[in-house]
Amino acid sequence: MSSAASEQRDIFGVDFSGAKTACNKIWVSRAEVTGTRLSILECYSLSQANSANLGREHCLRLLLGLILSSKYSIFGMDFPFGIPVQLMHGLCWDELIRNFPQLYANEDEFRDINRKLSGNVELKRLTDKEVKAPFCVYNLRLYRQTYFGIRDIIRPLVISGAASILPIQPPRADVPWLIEICPASTLKKEGLYSPYKGNGAKEKATREHILDHLEKKALDMPKDIRHQALENADGDALDSIIAAYSVFRVLDMLVPRTTIGEPYLKEGFTFI
Repeated sequence: MSSAASEQRDIFGVDFSGAKTACNKIWVSRAEVTGTRLSILECYSLSQANSANLGREHCLRLLLGLILSSKYSIFGMDFPFGIPVQLMHGLCWDELIRNFPQLYANEDEFRDINRKLSGNVELKRLTDKEVKAPFCVYNLRLYRQTYFGIRDIIRPLVISGAASILPIQPPRADVPWLIEICPASTLKKEGLYSPYKGNGAKEKATREHILDHLEKKALDMPKDIRHQALENADGDALDSIIAAYSVFRVLDMLVPRTTIGEPYLKEGFTFI
C-alpha cells in the first residue's frame, strides 16, 4: 500500500464526548483531499443527524455506525486509545481493550481505580508528554471521554476486526482507519493555542484567527461551515475541523506503517 492510498480516503474529524447528552457535544467534520489541500464538505453535531434521541448510548451507536459504514475513510478521534502502561495490569493493549468492561464496570470506577493505582498522581502516557496533552487519560475533565471512547467505539471495532486502529494495528485496505488526535496539541504545534471556547468577543476573534490560519495553510470550506464554526461558542464545531486537519497533517505517516516503539504499541499514540 502506498501513501497515496491514505490520501484517497475520506477524512472524518470527530470531536468526541462522553457526556450524558453526547449527541449535542459530538461534532463531525467530513473532508476530502484535493491536491495539496483539504476540503471540508460537512460539519455537524450528531444531534443534527438525529434529534429524536440525544442520549449517550444511542449517540455512540450512531457514531459507531458511521465508522462501520465509511469503509474507505480515516477517522481522527479526540479521545485516548489507551492508558499508561503502569496501570495496565500487565496486559497488552489488545487484552486491555477486550477486557475493558470487566476491569472497569463504569466510568467512575475507571477513574477511581486508576487514581488509587497511581497513588492519586495523574500519570501521563509517553505520547501525552510528547504532544503536550493538557490532561492525563483519567483526569476529571477527560475520564468519561477515555472510558466511553474505548468501551463503546474502540472495543467493538477490535473485537469485530472491522477497523484498523493505527498505529497499533497495521492499516488494512478494506476497513476504516482510526487514529488518535488532540486538537489542543495540534494548535500548540501550529502556534495557535489560545482560549477560543466561550461567548465572548475575544474567544470568537480567536476562533476566527484559527480558521484564517488553517484556511491560508491548507483548508477550504464553504462560508456556511466557517460561519457555523465561528458561532459555535463551545468550540466543538471548530474542534472537529481541527481534528480533520490533524489527520490531513499526518497522512504521510500512516502508510507505510511508521516504525513505532513498544510504549506506543501498549499505550497508544497521538498524531499531531
